[in-house]
Amino acid sequence: MHNMTPREVVEYYYDKVWSQRCPEAIPSLFAEEYVNHAGARGTLRGPAGIEHNYRTTLAAFPDVAMRLDAVLSEGDQVVARYTMLGTHQDTFLGIAATGAAISVPGIGIYRVDGGKIRESWVVRDALALLKQLGAA
Repeated sequence: MHNMTPREVVEYYYDKVWSQRCPEAIPSLFAEEYVNHAGARGTLRGPAGIEHNYRTTLAAFPDVAMRLDAVLSEGDQVVARYTMLGTHQDTFLGIAATGAAISVPGIGIYRVDGGKIRESWVVRDALALLKQLGAA
């Protein structure tokens, strides 16, 4: 990943991990000291935290897609506006499967250095998600 621009690293993450279902790529994309500063479910740390989040999300939404709607970058900072799409088929956030289709907007700000994501601030519209799951 060292030969990629910060923007390319983030785009590759969304494509390789989420679209191609390749969590094996996570360690090559995220630094060991990685931290997500804005996690609604707690702070994610390191590649293991990302992989846990990926597997938890995929278990509840097996058809999940993270559609990139816009990507902006400057220096080592990348902003990705995305939409999480999927069907709720297993327990998520303590909510039993509903079969509901979801479309939830989110935004991620990533700091990339040395070809790896070092920090992020990723948030999605949790209220929209809860409403679509019938929990709010």
